[in-house]
Amino acid sequence: MAQALSQPAAGAGNLKWAIAITVALGTFMDVLDNSSVSVALQYIGGNLGASQDDATWVITILLVAKAVTLPTAGYLATVVGRSRLFTIALVAYGVSSLLCGLSSSLPMLLAMRAMQGVCGGIIPPIGQAILKDAFPAEERGQAFALYGVATVVAPTVGPLLCGWLVDNYSWHWVFFVNVPVALLTAFLVTALVKDPPELIKDKAAAWAKGLSIDYIGLGLLGVGLSALQYVLSRGERFDWFSSNTILYPAIVAVVLLVAGIVWEMYTENPLLDLSLFRNRTFSASIAVMFVVGALLYGTTTQLPQFLQTFLGYRAVDSGLAITPGGIALIFLMPIVGWLTGKIQARWLIMFGLIVSACSCYYYAHILSINIDFTTVAKSRVFQSIGLGFLFVPINVAAYVGLAKSKTNQAATFINLFQTLGGSFGIAAIETVLARRAQFHQSRIIDHLTFTNPDYANGLRQIANGVFGHVNSSAVDATQQAQGVIYRSVIQQATTIAYDDAFYLLTIVCVVSIGLVFFMKANKPGESEGDSAAA
Repeated sequence: MAQALSQPAAGAGNLKWAIAITVALGTFMDVLDNSSVSVALQYIGGNLGASQDDATWVITILLVAKAVTLPTAGYLATVVGRSRLFTIALVAYGVSSLLCGLSSSLPMLLAMRAMQGVCGGIIPPIGQAILKDAFPAEERGQAFALYGVATVVAPTVGPLLCGWLVDNYSWHWVFFVNVPVALLTAFLVTALVKDPPELIKDKAAAWAKGLSIDYIGLGLLGVGLSALQYVLSRGERFDWFSSNTILYPAIVAVVLLVAGIVWEMYTENPLLDLSLFRNRTFSASIAVMFVVGALLYGTTTQLPQFLQTFLGYRAVDSGLAITPGGIALIFLMPIVGWLTGKIQARWLIMFGLIVSACSCYYYAHILSINIDFTTVAKSRVFQSIGLGFLFVPINVAAYVGLAKSKTNQAATFINLFQTLGGSFGIAAIETVLARRAQFHQSRIIDHLTFTNPDYANGLRQIANGVFGHVNSSAVDATQQAQGVIYRSVIQQATTIAYDDAFYLLTIVCVVSIGLVFFMKANKPGESEGDSAAA
């Protein structure tokens, strides 16, 4: 592959910030949609006559389709052209969003969500590659700060926007809102973004020698990642490996992914360039990005669920509670972007991991059924500070020592690991909540016996105070009082399980600090090496 220019992409020039805003807008739309649809699932299921379990396929099918496409993004950018591929993906995303909103049946909606997933596997990595090549090294941290606002803030404001649309209009508008954004972004990409001459030469060379598609690698990795996403998204629902519904896809995922990695290591024209992992800074960076995905998506999906289930928040109210964190990131990201030009990226990443660990530990101590709105909002701001000091420096550090010809492949890996981290994070937290809630419930119930005077007195007071004035027998009043206590037990057990989940995230953040020491020192403002290969 021809070596790329060491200067910003052709056509960038003074338009580079317009390009940055355009790329961030497209990514914001994709991430926003991924994170917000879960709020509307019960409305979608009710309107289309589907069960809650069937409605969850609206999320699962997108993750599966995205897993198939993500590994191909770098290759497709070479043979189709980066800006053209980005434009096609945006237009297709807008069309599929329109058809999602117009869907009159669950199968139609799932088909269109699959198309969204295919496009969503292309938009973030190609957008990031365009952004990286549009800016000189000394300004790249600020550019990634803008991109980070789109990637990190979108999951925060997604539930709020979706909740407002569902409460005031209908679930259809969760998809309709994407259409003008997608088409506007596609128009701006066509007007502003041009591929560098070296990428144009690479494309011409690829067509001249005949397209050599790694069909075997695509099949192994595509199906393997799809099976993995299915296992992660449905595992807890089917009690993991105790069910063949999860066990068999898990076996398929492991076998095909291992086979795919081995194939990619030895084939002549691999779909994914695994030689990038020889760069220890790149490997450590994407490992930390995996953790960032787990933190971001794991907490963003479960915290609103806690607020709605146990505190009675409406969807829009739960979104409002976590929105201050997104606002904080909007102001913080430019500062972090500026700091990447002054301080080594690895030390900023270490600081971000320490703050993230402290915020998760803080969550584990303050989360309860008595927590108020203000405390939730402040806690989210605390957590967002850690995320802000992670996303931008990771994206800067990941490219240290990599030739510009590796940009497409590096961006593909960064987004793939962030996506997988989010899926693993959500699955891990859901599992911890389910298992630990059962454990704590059994421990609490062990103490609720009539030999326990506190329980006996509490039961008597509830039966007399709440139900005694109702025309019911003593037996009925006691049974109703036991129901009240049992509901309280479930609330307490689940709340403690949430604490356990945040303790787990704390441990993950602390352990991840060790990855920083595998990163090489970089001169602030430097992003890639001079060599043509990693």
